[in-house]
Amino acid sequence: MRPTPPSSPPARVDGSMSLLVDMMTNTLDEAYADAARRKASGDAPTTGGTPAAVVPVPRRLVALVLLVALGVVTGIAAAQVRRRDAAQDPSRAALAADVRERIASTDELAAQAAGLQASLASVRDEALAADARGREVSARLGLVELLAGTTAVTGDGLVVTLDDAPAARGDDGAPLDDRGGRPGDGRVLDRDLQELVNGLWAAGAEAISVNDQRLTALTAIRGAGDAVLVDKRPLVPPYVVQAVGDPASLEPRFVDGTAGRRLATYTSLYGLRLGVEPGRNLRLPSARDPDLRSAVPKGVQR
Repeated sequence: MRPTPPSSPPARVDGSMSLLVDMMTNTLDEAYADAARRKASGDAPTTGGTPAAVVPVPRRLVALVLLVALGVVTGIAAAQVRRRDAAQDPSRAALAADVRERIASTDELAAQAAGLQASLASVRDEALAADARGREVSARLGLVELLAGTTAVTGDGLVVTLDDAPAARGDDGAPLDDRGGRPGDGRVLDRDLQELVNGLWAAGAEAISVNDQRLTALTAIRGAGDAVLVDKRPLVPPYVVQAVGDPASLEPRFVDGTAGRRLATYTSLYGLRLGVEPGRNLRLPSARDPDLRSAVPKGVQR
């Protein structure tokens, strides 16, 4: 009869995961556990035979050091930004002065061109008035010039003023950042001016000018950064739009039309300022002669 072998402990079900089990069971490293036991028994670690004092660092001191470091970094960054802005200010001022000078020169040349254009028209009408055929041609030319916008007109109509919201401009009148980070909030955009002008045409306007810039069938209203260009000339708000037409029908048709209602909504949403009032004896200047690129006189071969 064979002796019964000593019983061995049963194999663990998770024996194949002994490493993970050991890590979960003994979560504290043996060296740390030994140091903790020595500290509890009063045996402090020694360095060169002398017990080493363990000085805890207060959390408030650490937070103070971090705050000081953050303040130093922020101050350096702010100083760099100020230096960069100071270096750019002379360039911006010089560029702004150059733009103003060029605009003044352009206005002077435009005034000279308008004077020469008026003198030429006067001489032409005087020559055509010599006979009946010439007077007929002069009348037809006057109608064509009126429709093309190349002659000054006067009459009653409507004056519409569109301006930025007060919060969109600073004390010096310079544009500020868009409100709420959304493009166009509080600032008149080129599409707003386009909608205003199209609404006036649809309401029955016969002639329109924006800040004394006469509009024609070829006039473009576009945006370039913060500026609105009318016939390639930058304009600044407020935008005063004069429209010659029948005041009795022009105002109600515009205000109750799609453009008028939409602009009124913009005044509520974004704070744009919109003013509509009748205009008496309005005088709209003439536009420059158009540069025709596709049209040619009848009977002329290309």
